[in-house]
Amino acid sequence: YKNLRREDDNIYGEVYLPNIYNGRGGYLQLKVSPLYDDKGEIIGAVEIIRDITPLKVTEKRLREELTVTTSLTRLYPEMVSPEATKENIANRLLDELLKATGSMGGFITYHGNMLASQGKLTGDKDKILSTPIVTGDQKIGYISLEKDEFSEFDIKTVKRFAEYYGLAIQRLEYDEKLRRHQRRLKILNKLIKASRTDDLHKFLKNVIDIILDDLKFKAGIITLHGETLYKRGRIIPAEEIPDDIIIRRKGKKTILKIPLKAHEETIGMIEAQYHGISPREDFMRLFAAEIRDAVSRIIMQTEIKKSLHEKEVLLKEVHHRVKNNLQIIASLLSLQSKYCENEEVKNILADSQARIRSLALLHEKLYKTETLAYINSKEYLESLARDLINFQVPKPLMIRLETDIDDIALEMDKCIPLGLITNELVRNSIKHAFTEKGGVISIKFKHQDNSCYFEISDNGRGLPEDFDVEKLSSLGLQLVLNLIRQLDGELEIESGDGTSFKIRFPI
Repeated sequence: YKNLRREDDNIYGEVYLPNIYNGRGGYLQLKVSPLYDDKGEIIGAVEIIRDITPLKVTEKRLREELTVTTSLTRLYPEMVSPEATKENIANRLLDELLKATGSMGGFITYHGNMLASQGKLTGDKDKILSTPIVTGDQKIGYISLEKDEFSEFDIKTVKRFAEYYGLAIQRLEYDEKLRRHQRRLKILNKLIKASRTDDLHKFLKNVIDIILDDLKFKAGIITLHGETLYKRGRIIPAEEIPDDIIIRRKGKKTILKIPLKAHEETIGMIEAQYHGISPREDFMRLFAAEIRDAVSRIIMQTEIKKSLHEKEVLLKEVHHRVKNNLQIIASLLSLQSKYCENEEVKNILADSQARIRSLALLHEKLYKTETLAYINSKEYLESLARDLINFQVPKPLMIRLETDIDDIALEMDKCIPLGLITNELVRNSIKHAFTEKGGVISIKFKHQDNSCYFEISDNGRGLPEDFDVEKLSSLGLQLVLNLIRQLDGELEIESGDGTSFKIRFPI
């Protein structure tokens, strides 16, 4: 008996009998307890023998499981480390496996290549146990151990380690795919950022740098309109330009050709060469397609900007000529009035001349702006009112101009009525509001919510008590009313210590 021990008055012992249970063997436990008489003296002993084979088998399995679990636990930090490699994990795993199974030596292969080898190997095939490493449905390698005789525990342990290593390989492959995907996204993002330009040459220079510096091609060249635009490394450009993207492998060399097109016409080509394993073809086609789209877009943007610039120049010239023609008409009216003796006709010609000058000033402001569609309200109304006072006020009369005008961008269909209204009301104040002492004309233009408030006032003598704007036959004030209706506006007139015309219209 082995493991003899005494507990109180009992003696225990264990024995392994290899021939019982049809040769499978088993464990028996002996318990010897003393037998006492009435006086407490030992008169004999009682022996109890029981089968403890299930207990021993369970204990053995627990010890084996603890051994494997401890080994795998020691492996875990290596397997999840960001710096982990197939080779490092294979060497650590093989070291733990040799300890757990007591094997003489072993090795691990991956797709036919040796990853790790340890211990003494005789090469005796009868002593080698090889277990496949599987990821998904694919065998990717083997774990092989050498030992005189392998137990059931050894076989199960190698399988456990092979499964564990398969999971580690899967994680490494997924991590590598993720890193490749991130690198590709980074390259595409860099390409997209480089394409945010209107300079085609600058974009293509960035493209050749990305191909060589980020995609690691060895040489590259870009031709445009038959001329070499950029070249890095030793490469001979192809004589023929393909119709579509070409990614071709010749031995260890990969050739990339990307024709550049504008309006379905080939205008150049990007060609690069790679020695070794090049990036995946599907990614390179996506990369090349992005380049071609960017080139087409940059060329289109350049053409659109050129066309817009030409139209802007033409439109500015139109406004300039309209302004000149209006000034010529105003000058002709001025000359005509000098030969006219009828004062009423002279006044009519002067009114027409002022209206034409207000329109000429509008066209002058338009061709001097960058947008050609909007006029600065402050600049236009102040210039118009100042010109009216400078040119229309009689010499002895002193009139001061006061303005409070917001800087609002107005469309032309708003500016024309406003200019003509300003012309009529300011000239009306100059003609009728003041005595010889002169006075003040005020112009206010404010943006309020979704409408504009426009006020022209003076501190002159005011309007007659029976004044009714609707019943007047004056062409100027009738023109003002029609222009306010054109603006969908409302008019309010106040008269007392001067006159105030208040107009509100939507914008």
